[in-house]
This record gives sequence, C-alpha cells and structure tokens, in this order.
Amino acid sequence: METTLLTVLVFGGAMLAMAVGVIFSRRPLSGSCGGTGEACRCSRAQRMRCPTLTHDTDD
Repeated sequence: METTLLTVLVFGGAMLAMAVGVIFSRRPLSGSCGGTGEACRCSRAQRMRCPTLTHDTDD
C-alpha cells in the first residue's frame, strides 16, 4: 500500500511540475506539423525521411 501511494504521489508531482512548466513558458502547445489542428504540409515521402515525425500512412 505504501509503494502504491508513493508511486501515485511521485507521478502526480511530475505531472504538476510539467503543467507548471507549460503554464510559465507562455508558448502555445504545438504538434509536429506546425500546431494543433493544422494539416501536415509535408508529403508522405518527406514524413518517411524525417526521424521526428510518426510514420503513418493514412494519406
């Protein structure tokens, strides 16, 4: 029981720290293709070459 409580507290503290960091950075959240809700401007071939993008094939 103590381990579970400690784990929940550690994860909760980590999430709180990340939330505070996002709030104080004052930057909008953005996705890998330029922002939330925007369509990707890169082609399927460009996405396959880019190691930071997901390699989905739903075009």
